Amino acid sequence: MSSTLPNTILALRNALERGEIGLQASIALQFERFAALGQRLQTVTDFFAQEPTSESSGLQPLAGVALAHKDIFDLKGRSPGLGRDRGHAKPGIQTARAIATLEQAGALNLGALTMAEDACAATGQTVNLPTPLNPLGKHLAVGGSSSGSAVAVAAGMVYASLGTDTAGSVRMPAMTCGVMGLKTTHGLISTQGASPLSPSLDSVGILARNVQDLICILGVLAKDIQSKAVAQPLRMAFWLDGANLEDQISGVVEPVFIKYGQNALELTQHEQRASALQQLVMAYETGQTHQLRIAQGLACQQVTALGTIGLATPRAWFNQALRIRQQCAQDFIGDAFAKADVLLLPLQVAPVPRADEVYTGTSTFEPAKLLAMHRYCGWINYLGLPALSIPIGRDSRGLPISIQIVARPFHEHHLLVVAQQLQQDLIGEDGIKPVCQI
Repeated sequence: MSSTLPNTILALRNALERGEIGLQASIALQFERFAALGQRLQTVTDFFAQEPTSESSGLQPLAGVALAHKDIFDLKGRSPGLGRDRGHAKPGIQTARAIATLEQAGALNLGALTMAEDACAATGQTVNLPTPLNPLGKHLAVGGSSSGSAVAVAAGMVYASLGTDTAGSVRMPAMTCGVMGLKTTHGLISTQGASPLSPSLDSVGILARNVQDLICILGVLAKDIQSKAVAQPLRMAFWLDGANLEDQISGVVEPVFIKYGQNALELTQHEQRASALQQLVMAYETGQTHQLRIAQGLACQQVTALGTIGLATPRAWFNQALRIRQQCAQDFIGDAFAKADVLLLPLQVAPVPRADEVYTGTSTFEPAKLLAMHRYCGWINYLGLPALSIPIGRDSRGLPISIQIVARPFHEHHLLVVAQQLQQDLIGEDGIKPVCQI
């Protein structure tokens, strides 16, 4: 019997089916690693049961697979901590639909993972809980708000983790920790039972170290997407926006875009318009979502700052931003996808920053570097498109450089085909290996 774990869910499932590892032994090994690294990396807010449910069966697609998720989801009898605290018992509460779907497929939920308070920050910095540490180096920042999910996946604590993405909250932490982050089409995966920030923008996303695991988890949560056929080869176009990228980033990104993309696009006007409208919608809905906490002085600094702007925003402006949203998306799709199935777009402006450069309250805090972390994220949420963050190279420090792949709404299968190609060519067949340098 094996005492080690394979790197992918598919490989683990194959090992279980061949009897190379037992179900209980698999879960025990996963929990042991989860517990040990979770303490070291300060990324677990609550530990859960180690035993499979009575409904578990070796025939289920995720039987023997232990996961953990952002502490934003309701669980049976437990209210999430939301980055404010470690959660608490709440009789009568039911498990969020996305988590329940994974559990029905046989997955075990090992614990709740740290997050930026109320999912409203570009980093994983916390006030009331320990800030998670980046497994690539404790001096490095962890993006937010699904920070704990990215740390847990990168370190090999779990195969995959669910997070939420309102303005980059899956893609940013994936970028800083060198893993993959899939922001799904708005509305594809149910947000029922996930605490809202900006309901018009919120999407459930998946973080993993390889495309195979993204496919496995998405296949459970959105079966229709998994079954869609892909006509080969897919046409790829790209937008470099080189004027805003630091040389070290463009030096890695540009050759990849030129190699895989058939057409160079000019999307600046679309990006600027959608970004401004996304910021308006997010501020307004954050103010509405957290109005009482803001009024009582209980909201965190980020929610208070953004929500206060939103509460001062005329409702007519918000209504107009929502009214023109579909037309903005149609205009973008008409231009960007006229001769392409998938877009290659920048994700990061600069190399992964140090924690002291983007965490507030430090003498070396640089607001421009904090803003750069989400420079290319929010406009995708406003347009409602799916996007996948994937590392394609390394900078001079050996840290990952990531891009995002974008497709039409509900065309996640196109993203995964392209990501599979990039993984095979630039990363390796099995994807990203777990790492913990702390």
